[in-house]
Amino acid sequence: MMELPPIMEILDLRELEPGLFESPPIQDGRARVFGGQLASQALAAASFTVQGAPCHSMHGRFLLPGLPGRSIHFEVSTLHDGKRFAARQVLAIQREQPIFCLTASFQGSPGVIESYQGEMPQVPGPDQVEAEFSAAEKQKRAELMASLPPHVQADLQVQWPIETRNITAPRWYSAERLVPLRQAWFRSRTELPEFENLHRCALTYATDFFPVQTCVMPLGVSIVEPALQLASLDHNVWFHRPFRADEWLLYSGTCDTVADGRGLARGQVFSAEGQLVATVVQEGLVHQLDGEA
Repeated sequence: MMELPPIMEILDLRELEPGLFESPPIQDGRARVFGGQLASQALAAASFTVQGAPCHSMHGRFLLPGLPGRSIHFEVSTLHDGKRFAARQVLAIQREQPIFCLTASFQGSPGVIESYQGEMPQVPGPDQVEAEFSAAEKQKRAELMASLPPHVQADLQVQWPIETRNITAPRWYSAERLVPLRQAWFRSRTELPEFENLHRCALTYATDFFPVQTCVMPLGVSIVEPALQLASLDHNVWFHRPFRADEWLLYSGTCDTVADGRGLARGQVFSAEGQLVATVVQEGLVHQLDGEA
C-alpha cells in the first residue's frame, strides 16, 4: 500500500519569489494529480499572500490533468485588497501550461449578527462507524483488484492523509441504483497547527473525495466500469465557521442532477458538535464511452 505524506507536507509550498510558489513532487500511483491536491495547494498559495484573514469562499476550475511526481508552480495575483475583504486569483502551472485556476475571497473582522443554520443529519458518530471496510468488502475488493483499471487499483491501494469512516458505502463495484446520498466522517491523520486557513485547505483537499461518486449512485453503473469516465470539473467551497480539520467532520451530500455527461453534487460539512462549517458544490464529468455500456 502506498502511503502519502501528511497533509502538512502536501501544503508546504516553497516561495520562489513574491506571488510564486512551488509544490513538492508527490507520487501516489495515479495517472493524474488528485483534484483535491491541486485545489488545496492553490488555496494555500493564495492564503500565504493574505495576512490575518480567513478564506470564506474558493472557486476552482480544472483545466488539464496534472502529472504526479512533478512539481507544480502556483502564480498568485492580487485582485482586491480592501478594508474587510481580499481576493486572489491563482494559476497552477505544470510544463508551462495552466492546469487549474482558482479564485478565493478572504474576510477579516466580520460584522456581528445573529447566526442561523439548518439541522445536522442524524447519523452514527465516528466511533460507531467501522474505521476500515468490513471483512466481506475487503474480500470482494481483493477479488476485483486484478481486473480493475490501473488508476482504480492505484486509488484502492493508497493511504490518503485523510482518515475516512464511511456511513454510506463508497461506490467501488456495485451497479445497483441507489439514492444519491453520500455520508462520511473524515479528519486529517495528523495533528495540524493553529492556522485557520491551513484547516480550510485540508477540508478543501478532503471534500474532493465524495461529490462525483454521489453522481454515479442513481445511474446503475459501477464506478469501476472501464467505459465510465469520472473527473472533477470544478470545486467550490464556502466556509461558514471556524473548525479544526484534525477533528472529526461530517460530509453529507447528494446529487442534484446528471445530464449531458455532467453531474452536479452538493454537500454540507458539519463539526462533531453539529455546527455547519462549510458547503461544497462540485460539477463532475460522468461520461460513458459509446459502445461500451
